Amino acid sequence: MNLLYITHHTRTRSFSRIGNLAQRLANRGHTITVLCISDVARIGIKDSVADGIRYVEMPDLLPGRLRTGWCPWNAMNRWVWLRKSFNYDLIHIFETRPATIHPLQLVLLKKKLPLVIDWIDWWGRGGIITTNRPRWYQILFGAFETFYEEHFRTLADATTVICTALGHRAEGLGIHPDSIFKVPIGADTEAIPFVSVQTNMPEFGFSENDRIALFSAMDAVMDVELVFSAAKKVKAKCPDFKLVMTGNGAEQLTRRATKMGIGGFFVHLGRLPQEQFVRALTCADVFLLPFSDEVYNRGRWPCKIGDYLAAGRPVISNPVGEVRKIMERHDVGVLTEFNPDAFAGGILQALETPTHAKEMGANARKVAETDLAWDGIIDELERAYEYAVQHQRT
Repeated sequence: MNLLYITHHTRTRSFSRIGNLAQRLANRGHTITVLCISDVARIGIKDSVADGIRYVEMPDLLPGRLRTGWCPWNAMNRWVWLRKSFNYDLIHIFETRPATIHPLQLVLLKKKLPLVIDWIDWWGRGGIITTNRPRWYQILFGAFETFYEEHFRTLADATTVICTALGHRAEGLGIHPDSIFKVPIGADTEAIPFVSVQTNMPEFGFSENDRIALFSAMDAVMDVELVFSAAKKVKAKCPDFKLVMTGNGAEQLTRRATKMGIGGFFVHLGRLPQEQFVRALTCADVFLLPFSDEVYNRGRWPCKIGDYLAAGRPVISNPVGEVRKIMERHDVGVLTEFNPDAFAGGILQALETPTHAKEMGANARKVAETDLAWDGIIDELERAYEYAVQHQRT
């Protein structure tokens, strides 16, 4: 199939979901064009090909992190481009923002094509907006954000969701259950090796005696206070313990760690290139995935869990949403109550029972190779496309 992917993300931010899906579909013979936002350009459309995927980057007048699909100039450029370039078999739009949905609506008036809409986060109605945006923003723009999150969902011939909770929410908006397909983010067992803890420790200056708990957070660092408080308790009982983080915000998080009294055994490696990040994963004895019982956690997929399971280490988390389903079904880690004492107890349980920890790690790798295998996820995505083609609205 000749597929057009439309996203409100910039080129560099679009890979974790869209890029992974596109690459694996291209490997199966599909042709993929990704319509995204330029990281920096204010004028001009950039057209390029990378790893067999065509990327069309739209200019945007907003700066940096505000380039998220709200710019009218971006929308106008998309409309002009779509009018000239609409020879596709199916459209898959990832979230419905003004710059993504309105230009598409205009061109669909003249030429009907099967439409699939993706849902990746629970944003409004108590979702991520409550933790990722200041109070004034929530008051002024919360209803506006929720409108764009929900209003256009029924236009889809098929809906892809990243987690079960968003599927239920889609049903509540009147979307037929048969047209909803769960497409999570898989585990990259080809890129992430299952090797011993000591393999890559020297690269990062770790000692073989270090007992490492790793917490990776690329952008939004949710529930970090729980991790810091629990780490302090673990250190009191395990002298060789270190808390390691990767992702953005290294300076800010290091200051917070120092303020909480854990700076002496806290290491933030920053945002690493992918290959180096993978090597850092292999240094961990356990992985940390704090998951408070909030709407935004019940309505999202914890992206890093695939990496954690692929690396073959126990995961310490909380019984919420998709995490609960995976970890109650498989012995891959420890679920605890959401408080520092319980979370610290879960970490210590894994560190102090090496035989069971090794078994949990092996189980984790197996889950990554089966339940979260990309092949099965792409199979489901292709079923969504087949459904959309067969049930296209006239």
